[in-house]
Amino acid sequence: MAAEKVDACFNKMSMRGNNIEMIKNMKFKQIMFLAVSFSLTVTANAGRYWPETVLTNWNLYLNNGVAYIISNQMADHCSYNRAQINMDGTEFNKSLYAYAMSAKARGKNLEYVIDSTQTNCVISGLRELD
Repeated sequence: MAAEKVDACFNKMSMRGNNIEMIKNMKFKQIMFLAVSFSLTVTANAGRYWPETVLTNWNLYLNNGVAYIISNQMADHCSYNRAQINMDGTEFNKSLYAYAMSAKARGKNLEYVIDSTQTNCVISGLRELD
């Protein structure tokens, strides 16, 4: 009888040890899941950036329904030294074009946002500088 109680006690203790290990493994898995999820979120948004070079010598033109900003100072990965503003009729893109036109008319320098993964660069943000 006493031996059975000792065995039962050891079984409970080993079960507790297994439960603690399971909890530790679950915590580790949760932390790893959060870390992986966070890193994927960060890299998913890492494509767009403000290039360091400010456009001081640039031109704006329309061709086949697309507005282009062309400059020798454009980011190296942009083909033909240009980036486009899509003219798809959305208010945002119409505003980008109007902003670029206004900056050109007043002789302002431009900073721009593009995606680092594309060679046909699409402008998704503009800022004029003096």
